[in-house]
Amino acid sequence: MDMAIYSLDNEISGLDISSLNTEFGDFFGLYCTQIMQMPEPENPMLPGFMMRFTNDPVWADLGSLISEAYPDLNVQEKELGSWLASYAAHFNLDTLPQLVAYNSGFNVGIFPSDRWLGVGLEWYLSSDNRVVRKLPPDLFPQYKRDKMRPEYLSINAFKGWLFYRHQELSGEDLINQIVFRGKVLFLTKVLSNVSDELLLNYSSDQLEWCRDNEFGIWTHLLENDMVFTKDFREINKLVSDGPFTPGMPPESPGGVGNWLGLQMVESFMDKNGKVSLKELMSTNAQVILQSYKPN
Repeated sequence: MDMAIYSLDNEISGLDISSLNTEFGDFFGLYCTQIMQMPEPENPMLPGFMMRFTNDPVWADLGSLISEAYPDLNVQEKELGSWLASYAAHFNLDTLPQLVAYNSGFNVGIFPSDRWLGVGLEWYLSSDNRVVRKLPPDLFPQYKRDKMRPEYLSINAFKGWLFYRHQELSGEDLINQIVFRGKVLFLTKVLSNVSDELLLNYSSDQLEWCRDNEFGIWTHLLENDMVFTKDFREINKLVSDGPFTPGMPPESPGGVGNWLGLQMVESFMDKNGKVSLKELMSTNAQVILQSYKPN
C-alpha cells in the first residue's frame, strides 16, 4: 500500500482515495483513522491530509528508501505464510490475515487484526538509515533505533498477530501477564523455529545476562512482593521495552519479564510433553508456575 500511495500524483483526488479504498478494502480505512490519525476515506478532507504527508520532503524521502529496501515482500510473505499455516493447523483456523505494507511516518510498526496483518516498513530499515538518524532522540532513543532491523520484520509481525489473537488471556496481575507473554513467545518460537535473539529482539549479550541472572530476577520479584501485584506501573516496568528493566542493573535488557515468562512456559512444556499448543494457551498460570524452578 505504501507504493500505491506514493505512486499518486502530487495532487491526490477523491477518485484516488476511492481507488485505494477499493484496492485495499477496510484496511485503508484503518490506516487512515487508526494509524495515521487522519479523516476516514469518505471524508472530503482526507485528500488534503494525505497530500501533506506524501508531499512532505522527509516522508517522501522515507518512501523512496522503503521502496529501495523492500522492492517486494516475497521473503516475508513466504516466512509468514508458512508460520501462519502452521498456526492454522494447530488451532483449526480456516481464515488467515492478509499481509499489507504501509508507511506510517513512524506511527505504528505492527497493526494486527482478524483480517489484516499490517507492517510499517519504515520501522525495519536499520538504525543506520539517514532518515532514522534524524529522528528526535527523545522520542526515538538509541535502544529503539537498534531494533529497527530488517531481520526483525517477519518475527515481530507474527508475534504481534499472536498477541492480538490471544489477548483475552492476558490477566490482571503480574504472574498472569508474564505467563501469557511467555505462552505467546513459546508459541511463536515453536511455529517459526527462530532463535531467542530474534524472538525477543535481544542481543547475544542481553540474552546471556538473562540466563546468568535468572535466579536473581525471580528472587527480585519474590522479595518485593511483585508476583501477584496488579499495579499497572510495576507490571509495565517488567514487560515493556526500554534500554533496561527498571529495578534491575543497567546491563539488563528491557522487558525482562517477557523472557522470564518464556522460561516458565518452557519449563512447564518440558515436564508435560503431551500438552498441545492449543491446550497450553488455556492452561492456568498457577499450574505453569508450579512447574517452574529458576536456574
